[in-house]
Amino acid sequence: MKIGTLLGLLAMSVPAVAQDAGVADAGVPADAAASPDGVTANGTVNGTVANGTVAATADTSASPLPSFLDTTDQRIVDNRPAPTPQQIAALREMEAEVDRFTNSGSAYRNTVVSLVRREYLRQRRGRNRWYGRQIAEEERLLDEARERAIQQFERFIARYPDDPTYTADAMFRLGELYFERSAIQFQQEYDRLQILADQGQEVDLPEQPDFTPTIELYQRLLRQFPDYRRRDGVFYLIGYCLNEMGRVDEALRAWLNLVCANRFTYHPDQFAAEQAEDAAENADADAEADSPDAHPAASLDAEPLVPEGGPFVNPYGECEPVMEDAEFISETWFRVGEYHFDDYGSEHALDLAIAAYNQILEKPDDRNYNLALYKVAWAYYRASRYPEAIRHFAMLVQWSDDEQERTGNAGSELRPEAIQYLGIAFAYDDWNENGLPDTVEGQPSGIQRVQDATLVPQDRPWTPDVYFALGQVYFDEAKYPEAIEVWRLALSKWPNHRQAPEITNQIRLALENQNQFEAAMTVQSELAQFGEGSDWWNSNMENPAEQREAEQLAENALIATAIQQHQFAQRERRHCVELIQAGAQEEALARCQQAQTFYGNAADAYRRYLERYPNSPNAYELHYNLADALYWSERYEEAAVEYAAVRDSNLDDIHLSESARRVVESIERIVEKAVESGQLTIREEAPEAQGTPPQVRPVAMPELLQRLAQARELYIARVPEERDSEGVRAAYEYNNALVLYWYGYWPQAKERFERIFEERCAGPYANQTGLVAWENLRAMAIALDQRDEIERLAVTLNERQCTFDPEGEPCPRGDELEAFCGNSNNSNDRCCRALGDITAIEFQRAVEMFEEAEAAEAAGNSAQAQELYLRSAVMLVNAVNQTPGHEQAPIALERAATALEATQRFDSARSLYQRIIDEVGPQTSDDPTRQQSLDRIVANAYFRVAYNANRGFEFEEAVSNYRTLVDSPRFARSSDTTIQGFRRDALVNTAVIMERLQRYDEALRYYREIIDSSSADAELKRTSLYRIAEIAYNRNDNNTAIRDYRTFIDRYRNDRDAGELVVQAYWRIAQVRQRMRQTRDYRAALNDVVQAYGRSGQEPGSIAAEYAANAAFILANENIDEFEDFAIRAGNPRTLEVYIESLKSQIDTGATRAGELAEGYNAVTGYRRPTWTIAAFVQQGRIYELLAKGVLNAPIPFVLPAAVQQQLRGQRLNQETRDEIQFQIEDAVRQVLDAKTRPIECLAVARYALAARAARAGSLDTEYTRTAIDRLQAYGDERIAECIAEAQAQDASFAAYSPGEFARAPRGQTMTIEADITPPPLEAQ
Repeated sequence: MKIGTLLGLLAMSVPAVAQDAGVADAGVPADAAASPDGVTANGTVNGTVANGTVAATADTSASPLPSFLDTTDQRIVDNRPAPTPQQIAALREMEAEVDRFTNSGSAYRNTVVSLVRREYLRQRRGRNRWYGRQIAEEERLLDEARERAIQQFERFIARYPDDPTYTADAMFRLGELYFERSAIQFQQEYDRLQILADQGQEVDLPEQPDFTPTIELYQRLLRQFPDYRRRDGVFYLIGYCLNEMGRVDEALRAWLNLVCANRFTYHPDQFAAEQAEDAAENADADAEADSPDAHPAASLDAEPLVPEGGPFVNPYGECEPVMEDAEFISETWFRVGEYHFDDYGSEHALDLAIAAYNQILEKPDDRNYNLALYKVAWAYYRASRYPEAIRHFAMLVQWSDDEQERTGNAGSELRPEAIQYLGIAFAYDDWNENGLPDTVEGQPSGIQRVQDATLVPQDRPWTPDVYFALGQVYFDEAKYPEAIEVWRLALSKWPNHRQAPEITNQIRLALENQNQFEAAMTVQSELAQFGEGSDWWNSNMENPAEQREAEQLAENALIATAIQQHQFAQRERRHCVELIQAGAQEEALARCQQAQTFYGNAADAYRRYLERYPNSPNAYELHYNLADALYWSERYEEAAVEYAAVRDSNLDDIHLSESARRVVESIERIVEKAVESGQLTIREEAPEAQGTPPQVRPVAMPELLQRLAQARELYIARVPEERDSEGVRAAYEYNNALVLYWYGYWPQAKERFERIFEERCAGPYANQTGLVAWENLRAMAIALDQRDEIERLAVTLNERQCTFDPEGEPCPRGDELEAFCGNSNNSNDRCCRALGDITAIEFQRAVEMFEEAEAAEAAGNSAQAQELYLRSAVMLVNAVNQTPGHEQAPIALERAATALEATQRFDSARSLYQRIIDEVGPQTSDDPTRQQSLDRIVANAYFRVAYNANRGFEFEEAVSNYRTLVDSPRFARSSDTTIQGFRRDALVNTAVIMERLQRYDEALRYYREIIDSSSADAELKRTSLYRIAEIAYNRNDNNTAIRDYRTFIDRYRNDRDAGELVVQAYWRIAQVRQRMRQTRDYRAALNDVVQAYGRSGQEPGSIAAEYAANAAFILANENIDEFEDFAIRAGNPRTLEVYIESLKSQIDTGATRAGELAEGYNAVTGYRRPTWTIAAFVQQGRIYELLAKGVLNAPIPFVLPAAVQQQLRGQRLNQETRDEIQFQIEDAVRQVLDAKTRPIECLAVARYALAARAARAGSLDTEYTRTAIDRLQAYGDERIAECIAEAQAQDASFAAYSPGEFARAPRGQTMTIEADITPPPLEAQ
């Protein structure tokens, strides 16, 4: 019997659970429970769990999770009644205990943390050291490689100092290596000293690297190879290194030699001499710090760049680079410009900087173009040349915009600064730097200058930005009138500019800063002109941010209309209520309809206002008014949305509770209408489980129901209990849990049921919703096969003394519980179901141990399997002993017995099976399925007892139990296929045992019963009929045997599945004929075997082929005896020729007969049965050897033929000569015979070889295999090799001979088989 999951059986005991979420349980209004349509008027869902059984997990892959599960669930803890003094004392005691535990736990935790951290730091240090070593090693190897390269280049240069081809390149590369080494050494020394400094030591940190080796080498390079092809790079790097070392003047000279070689040259030696001379002349450097000599860069090549005190003459006007295709030109000019820009002591420094930057500006596509343009503008600004500065800042803005339009990317990051400095330049009012405002001297003001097209174009897209920037500068400088004036001017020129509302608002701020509040309010009213639909709005459709800002600034008095309509609606509604109370129904209806109209008007007005001015300070209150107007105008969909907006608002929470509840009620009204119209159906039971393992596939929850659930969820999350004025929180929570359960979202339902069970198990808040929650939690745990959870729920039910009713009683304990649950009327009580769960789990654990043993056994872990089987058997038996009446006890005993069998404890297993027979056998059940299970277990027990008895040679007991299975009406009437299988096998086993005990009559009885049985299959019946014939054969009842075999043959002659037994039956008949010495019938029976095989369709090599091969061999072997006497008879020939011809004729006749006999054995090899194939090969070899023997033993005449004797007498030869002649004649005859014999012998050798090889391949040792080896030994290696070579010539598949291949191994020794030596395939012969 296959045992199902025990927890699956538990699910059968879960009763139908029903719970109404009504007034008493959830605190909802009384009319809530009366709604029959599944959704109450106040938002609770009335429904029952139609079937508490759960068969599957929730598979949410097919259906997305309901959207309301994404709701942030900030649960509010219920306010409980004030604790009693006893509770407070108990709490203090528990807190003290918790503190003690916390202290000890904290100490332990700190220790563990310390250990873990210490280990972590140790490992990290280890890894850091490892990585550090790796990095250090890599750096060391790199340094070594660099040093080796430096040494090699140095050796090369020392050896070839003037090589025109390679020396210059070697020096250039060596300089780069010097540079790398110097930079790395500087960094390493800096890091080393920094570490010392961090440790508190006083150190002097190096300020700059020492690139002297690179500089000196490149200077030497320029001296030796002034026309070097990469001299542009040499000059640039010399300048860079000098600049990094603080020798900026010499760096400038090197750079100018690169970019302006026709005007400036760099001679290192000359420069050093000039430096020494300058040092001597300027000994008092501090006193003459401001003299021209303090800035040696002011003059190059012993001449000043620009004479001091005179007009500026651009020294860079006609510059040509050191080589036509020189690189680094742009970078070098920028560095030259930076040098001059930073030179604050030279009269013409800024002019020189501008001249250098202008070299870059000659190429607009240069990558440094915008930087150079910016620096030129700044240089002009610093030089107080404001018109030029403005033009260049404007050029930068225009270039940036053009570049953005050309590439689609941002043009220049410097554009905002350029706009800002344009504003600053125009706002500056002392352009001639004389200390007097320009307007005082009659010069234009900033506002006038900004309108000058010669200074800034007035038609560019960015021109308004300059005006706005100028106004902002005035505003920041508190020059508010000027700011207002320039902004007003800009708005008059560009009224639809995207910043017009912002600038208008800035004007308002400027007026307020001047305390001109009335004017500011007037300006504020002007903001309305930028609202939606205005010219400005339509012109700025691509500027939504500016539109939104303008809209916020244009708020007006729409709110007055909304408030007025709302007041009218409330007035009419009051009148409606009064009329209803007065009984004036018709007039009340008219008033209510009018109120509904006013509410609708108010709602529309509120909506227009809020849509246009959503950020009004009164938006929260107005939103609530809008929602209220929509609700009372019965526009529930819109009301739900607006109430939700109020509920979710961060502006205030005064209407939180009311708006959150009204969201639920609005959606409830929508749900009610959908249900009434048939557009919505709400489930009230969970989906069916499907698949293996079973899973509950969630059903898509209707969006409308999800909205309702989400509204409830948000109420629970956001409305604390003290503000739950209508008391709907508990009802909302319970109904959402049920909805999740009904639609198959069990993980989410479980979370909520857990909370409900926890809160409503016992105490003043206990109610039936807690029991429903427990039942559903239990059902889901059973379906999920969560044994620990089932056990926890059962234990918790008792430990917490759950009553699910403030006045209820908890479950009894101990023996009282056993007695209580012993009453069948209490089987569905929660207490008894919990007890049953715990008991089932004990059985399940034992079963799992058994399954673990099976898994270990399947994995080949025999030792572990044995241990687990034994432990599972003990656990199963103990579980049965504790609760012998449990419904799982029979199957547990069966598993235990199976486990004992697996551990080879067959006697113990028999005892358990016998216990099943004794204890389970008498049990009955009204449940057909249960009764069938019991019958199956008992039937298995009888079968296993019999089987183990048979294993222990206790055949009588085995037969007794087998007979019970066969003969018992209980099992005979069962329709269970497993039980009928046991009966069938018991019947067969009984017959087999009887036959083996030679109790043939009883065996015949059971075999005939099998034949007559309706449950036995065709194969079993066929075998039984054959065994009946075999019994007659074994009893030597020859005639009965022949008759029974004939009966079998007649019945199954045409049954291909019986082919083997049919052939065997023919063979048995032949054996009987032989046993009866009926030679002629024996031969006929052998032919019947061969013919039966041919008809049977059995494959060569099969068991049937064995019988056919044996029969064919016997038939072929009958004729070999007649050939044993084959001989050549000479007779009395008259002449030698006649004698020779007689020999040849007899040999040919013998060969023909030998071929015929050998051919008869070929049929044997076709059956591909090794034993008889080898025998056939050997017999064929023997036939050929008999032929050869007859030839070799042919009589050679010792008396010469008469004709020969007469011829010899005529010649009168002496006796010696006559003897010699006779010898020669006999020798010639022998040669003829030998020539005839050798091929025949080779045929014999080939057949013997085939037999020997086949025997070796199949590890066979028979009289024929030994004969083959013996005969091969007689020929020797040379002769065997010769014959096998001849066989190979005729058949390429014939394997070559290896010397000693057929040598007989000495006793106790195995001969070595050479590789690649295999017998030919039998089918090929």
